[in-house]
Amino acid sequence: MIRKAPHLLLLAALFAVSFLIGSYLPQNIALHWDKFGIIDRIGSKLELILLLPCASIVIFAIGIYAESRLILPSRKLRGLISFMQFFFLLLVFIIQVRNLLRAAEVWTPLEQLMSIPVLLLYAYVANAFDEADYLSVFGVKTKWTMQNPEVWRKTNHMASRLFQTSAGMMLIPLFIYRLFYLCLFIPPILSFIIAVVYSRVIAGKYGNGGD
Repeated sequence: MIRKAPHLLLLAALFAVSFLIGSYLPQNIALHWDKFGIIDRIGSKLELILLLPCASIVIFAIGIYAESRLILPSRKLRGLISFMQFFFLLLVFIIQVRNLLRAAEVWTPLEQLMSIPVLLLYAYVANAFDEADYLSVFGVKTKWTMQNPEVWRKTNHMASRLFQTSAGMMLIPLFIYRLFYLCLFIPPILSFIIAVVYSRVIAGKYGNGGD
């Protein structure tokens, strides 16, 4: 159960934030808006405070039960499933925070909030490049990496570091909204281009860098 500690902490934070912000809200609040941003449903604040947190607990419990009944074949697969559970809980946490802020009439761009779980997923995938098996479905595939296992290994190791670094650069939109789309797309594109060029350079050292 220790490996589920981050999940449990996030669930606790979800309830804590919901009750903390919810305590300052009036008893009856807006619960839904139409596509024009006009309120089309009003209800009790308890619905807003409890609905998503309680649903998250139920889904998390179902996931724990399913894991106990399944024989997962590898550590990587178990890690992936555990990460996806955490990723889902983080998405719910972000959505709940936005709903609470919106009910409190505090406007926050959804893109800015959703970039937090997206960056977490991006960093997880970036780390996976370093563990990609030779010629597997996942990895930086160029004609140079596919000709030499060592070129594959070094290129994907470099790609992992590049993408992890770019994930840090992509944090900028959290603080400077006007740079959101620029910082969200440019770093990964540059990282991929550098990784491809690096694979060409490394291949030349092994004598198979010809065009």
